Amino acid sequence: MTSRHPSGFRFSDEFIKRWTNRLVIAIFAIGGIGIGLSAATEIDGSPDWLGTVAAIVLIGGVVGPLLAAAVLGGESIRRGGGLVGVLLVGGLGAGGAGQVIDRPWLTWCGAAAVALSVIGFWAMGWIAKVPMYIGLPWAHGDVVQRDDSAPKDLFGGDDPRLRPRRPRGGSASRGPRR
Repeated sequence: MTSRHPSGFRFSDEFIKRWTNRLVIAIFAIGGIGIGLSAATEIDGSPDWLGTVAAIVLIGGVVGPLLAAAVLGGESIRRGGGLVGVLLVGGLGAGGAGQVIDRPWLTWCGAAAVALSVIGFWAMGWIAKVPMYIGLPWAHGDVVQRDDSAPKDLFGGDDPRLRPRRPRGGSASRGPRR
């Protein structure tokens, strides 16, 4: 069984907050570089390949952190849940690509993948007893959570496995025992 934080997630709040901040910064930083490169294509005498590089940087700067966030989000709920995150980002990409290259079947496949991944995230959250909100929580959104039992707090309380270990004086400091 996987240890769970009291909120129902496998990862701590600090870990989730740290990676959320890093991924948001990455989207803005890499996106800014892509916008700068695309603006540089308007300069006379710029190489022809610069527009392609700008597009790749812009798309990669959004898709890469979004994929990482979806995978980490799925894994924070359940081991192997990152596959649902990959399905989500793949569905978004397929839907967008279907619109760009005018392939309606690809758009519908992308929409179906997004719908399946949303259902998958919901089911994983329900099983893991993660509090879920319908609407905005600060705007009096309704909390949807199972009532059978709250997730066990394995990160605090009096679980001896999680207490810091202090080195003992004695045999560890004197060398091998005879």
